[in-house]
Amino acid sequence: MDAREFKQRFMPFHRRLYQVAYHLTGNAQDAEDLLQDTYLKLWLKRDGLRYEAITEAYLVTVMRNLFREQIRLKRIDASEDIDDYDEPPDGCELARIVEDRDEVKQVETLIGEMPERDGGILRMHLVENKTYEEIEHDTGLSQGNIRIIVMRTKKKLKQQFLKLRKTWTN
Repeated sequence: MDAREFKQRFMPFHRRLYQVAYHLTGNAQDAEDLLQDTYLKLWLKRDGLRYEAITEAYLVTVMRNLFREQIRLKRIDASEDIDDYDEPPDGCELARIVEDRDEVKQVETLIGEMPERDGGILRMHLVENKTYEEIEHDTGLSQGNIRIIVMRTKKKLKQQFLKLRKTWTN
């Protein structure tokens, strides 16, 4: 799908999507950011979308899921701030916190280096907590295929992470 076709398919829903984004976020700037992120997600998935799936309900669902993901990530980031501790952490605890964050970043990097389809499905399953049915709806793949992809991708990710961790300790 080229840019012209993308605009023809999605721009008729722009006003409604902005209204939903504003309702979710509560202010114009965040609504515009959410709308832009939604269009970006749709653009990245444009070739995998079935034409009949492009409905207002589908687009609103994509936006709501993206909003929930952003809220969840903000909540995780806020809860992990070192400044939020009642007492300053001791040296060992601080080292563990830093090491845990480094490991999370490393896993995110490894997922980003995977093939787009596999990494995207794993991210939907683990980060966005989507069910296999929701992933099936988003990707058009069968739930059986999704289960296999998740299982194989987790195994591959674990192997890569353990290999990387081995290099850290040596």
